[in-house]
Amino acid sequence: MSAALEVRNLGVGYGARRIIDRLTLPPVVPGTVTGLIGPNAAGKTTLLRALAGLLPAEGSVRLGEIELAGLGPAAHAGHVTYMPQALPQRVALTVLEAVLTALMSAPTAPAGAAARRRAMEALDRLGIASLASRGLDELSGGQRQLASLAQCLVREPKVLLLDEPTSALDLRHQLRVMQLVDEIARDRDIIAMVVLHDITLAARWCRRLIVLAEGAVAADGPPEEAVTPALLADVYGVEARVEADTRGHVQVMVDRAL
Repeated sequence: MSAALEVRNLGVGYGARRIIDRLTLPPVVPGTVTGLIGPNAAGKTTLLRALAGLLPAEGSVRLGEIELAGLGPAAHAGHVTYMPQALPQRVALTVLEAVLTALMSAPTAPAGAAARRRAMEALDRLGIASLASRGLDELSGGQRQLASLAQCLVREPKVLLLDEPTSALDLRHQLRVMQLVDEIARDRDIIAMVVLHDITLAARWCRRLIVLAEGAVAADGPPEEAVTPALLADVYGVEARVEADTRGHVQVMVDRAL
């Protein structure tokens, strides 16, 4: 069993502005997908960037016995991989070169033909092997997002942090990406945390939902417990119904803004 991720008394801010203050989470266990949801400016991306070691933070972030907050950037990246929502523009690399570059920064990266084979396997699993020789600047937004996800997956991290990985994708690819993240979390026994705006999509694929509001946890638990009409009114400011579909998955139907 891989190690769980524990967050205790986390504090993050930009200058004098406090975004997250003394946030504590029950352990996030491996082999599962945890969704981070909440309205705009709730602190979701800030939390993800702090867990990735990209923002200075107070408090403790532990992966098993390892205190991630005390690690340098290279050592931290050996455990945690982060995919931002906004991807770099005008990168003069092909898709395959970009994935190989990401792989080379992994702690135990293979070399030569083995590296190329692993990179191609990551592309193939996402259904974009045909894009291997295409330049990143030639891709659509959705294709770039899939290429960025391949860069994360090829590193085989212990913690995978994804900031809105489905935002530029059509419905079919949204489902495919979330299915893959779920499969990879289970198959590799890793921790996956995903920021999503679509509550129904999050409830379908995430075993646990953490709802953030103004930098604090408004709800935390299985989708059927975390998402309620009262929470949607308080946190999102909408009147909505929460029902289960024929397979038991949570569905949110918004009636009006409050």
